[in-house]
Amino acid sequence: MNGFSLKKINDNHDNFGKIISSARIEAGLNIKDIAKKIGVREDYLNSIENNRLDLLPAGIYKRGFIKKYAEFLRIDLKIINQQLKEIESEKEDPFSKKIISKHYLLVLPKIIKTILFSLAILLCILYLSFYARKIASPPELLIDYPGDNLLTKEKTITIIGRTEAEAELKINGELILSNDLGNFSQTINLKNGLNNIIISAKKKYSQENIIIKQILVE
Repeated sequence: MNGFSLKKINDNHDNFGKIISSARIEAGLNIKDIAKKIGVREDYLNSIENNRLDLLPAGIYKRGFIKKYAEFLRIDLKIINQQLKEIESEKEDPFSKKIISKHYLLVLPKIIKTILFSLAILLCILYLSFYARKIASPPELLIDYPGDNLLTKEKTITIIGRTEAEAELKINGELILSNDLGNFSQTINLKNGLNNIIISAKKKYSQENIIIKQILVE
């Protein structure tokens, strides 16, 4: 790992973690509260109590965390110094793990912020796309009467149907009014032979919805 090796404390010092743990338990304290008070991560304090010093940042940071924890619990100075001598014998880059840890802590929030920002932009794009499609989509237009290809002898016929309330409705180019619900009824004159009835509905920015009814007058 970057040209140096991490090592655990020697067997004759393996009881150091137990001493720390026992002192904490006797004082009726929990690691979480201590971590907040002394400003050392909870997982680092757990590593000290379990003699897993290889999980701590290297060099001066490792020594500092051990000393701070032990002094907080009022461990005998001789025991602390004995343990620190063991740490001082390690040949490690004193800044390596600190840099990695700091980089991780700095980069992770940025990644999260980037992801959240990207999701927000994506949601905005999807919403705008949906809204644009809704605006551009032609309004609903349904003709209840007449049906397709009607044969009749009558000279007039009443067109009955429904559209959206805000839509502009026309029959053969003539503006037709609908009620608040979009229902409409309009009587138009027919001529002998084939009559093409063009019914159209359009909102302000939308495409036009067109229905053509063919009526044959005998």
